[in-house]
Amino acid sequence: MSLTAAAIASVFGLGRPRGPLRPLANGGQPSSGWVLTTTDGRWVVKTDRLSGAWRRRHAERVHRLESAALTAGIPSPRPVEPPAPAIGYWHNPQGHELVRVSEWLEGHDLGHPDMGAPAPTEAAGWLGTTLGRVALLGTGRDAGPQDEPALHPLTDWRAWVAEAEAANYPVAAPARSLLPVIEDATALVALALRDGPGTVLVHGDTSRANVLRTAAGYSLIDWEGARADVPWWEAVNVAFRFATPFNGPTAVGDPRVVRPLLEAYLDRGAPGGRADTSAFAGLLRSQLTVIAWWLWQALGHRGANAAQRQFGLRIVASAAEGMPHVMRSLDSWSALLR
Repeated sequence: MSLTAAAIASVFGLGRPRGPLRPLANGGQPSSGWVLTTTDGRWVVKTDRLSGAWRRRHAERVHRLESAALTAGIPSPRPVEPPAPAIGYWHNPQGHELVRVSEWLEGHDLGHPDMGAPAPTEAAGWLGTTLGRVALLGTGRDAGPQDEPALHPLTDWRAWVAEAEAANYPVAAPARSLLPVIEDATALVALALRDGPGTVLVHGDTSRANVLRTAAGYSLIDWEGARADVPWWEAVNVAFRFATPFNGPTAVGDPRVVRPLLEAYLDRGAPGGRADTSAFAGLLRSQLTVIAWWLWQALGHRGANAAQRQFGLRIVASAAEGMPHVMRSLDSWSALLR
């Protein structure tokens, strides 16, 4: 399929294009998205590659959660139903090619430079309620171990560091400095998982960058991070990430954000959990997943291009600065959960 405005508009039935595809801003991160304006409206176009059975499972998982959220009335951009052949909301025209289209919502995300101040209590309360609604969608029956982020053993991390060092990649030094904190974080997550807490499908990438303020109110965008997690862990994860506009492996314990967000989540009737350091298992597993992905990208895995490799280096270097602070803060942050 030709990735042109005319071809995409024709295949998805979007009317006639009013101009070429325009790159979609992605907060400094390499983007695979575009904005398309047609006679029928404005649209967000995203592309990806069907790089294995895991990618097919992921697309189907996202479809299960996103369609349930839309049916429940959770504010979110509506995807355009893809033509056949399709996988979830993705059109798979040939080979490994994937294309997805959703409606454009006019507004600003809360990570926008004009909104650099701490997230307002109003947004935190709305988000807590929304996380509670997502937790109660009844997706627990659809959430199995295969939908959870992998918890890589330290032997994997050491192998990736050794690969970086052997190739003299710039990511080697920050990756090696992370090994002690990765070991501690992995141990905490593994201990928390021993109790076998129940999971549901969660948004998986709920940050200020993915909450849009529109004329009609707030909207939760970009469901492509959907995964299985313990709902209380996910709420705690988001509460501590939402206090910072940076969408990466960092967190802040701001009571003006954490408390109203978690109160709104629990007031919705969503499941709670322990108010100790084990509640941060979701946050730590999420951060480890982000670091692993971008370390792979920095190493050139998964077909990473030069821009993705450079961004991967930035994320790993940022994690090397931020993760030790996160681990040292868990005991004091636990007080905000009570």
